[in-house]
Amino acid sequence: MSHTTHGPLPQKAIVTLSDADLGGGLSGLRWRLHGLVMDGACLVVIDVSEVDQISSTLLAALLDTHRVCRRRGGGVVIRHASRRMTDVLRSTGLDRVFEVEAA
Repeated sequence: MSHTTHGPLPQKAIVTLSDADLGGGLSGLRWRLHGLVMDGACLVVIDVSEVDQISSTLLAALLDTHRVCRRRGGGVVIRHASRRMTDVLRSTGLDRVFEVEAA
């Protein structure tokens, strides 16, 4: 998992995920996202180009991050979502919560 942070406001953080990052559970990702928003990120871009499927626990972590960012005028962008992932987000209505950029 990698990230880049740069400004000006809203401060943006880019996190690239892979299946390997998610294989050991999501507690590390949750702490990483929490640290980014505590450091001032208002907009968090999650690059999922290397993730095969989106789990409910990953969605929960992204929703938690989105809530904090939203209060600051930002949000979460899901970048490079596969068609399958986009379909899941659309069927759950989460495409109206997150900004989704298809692959």
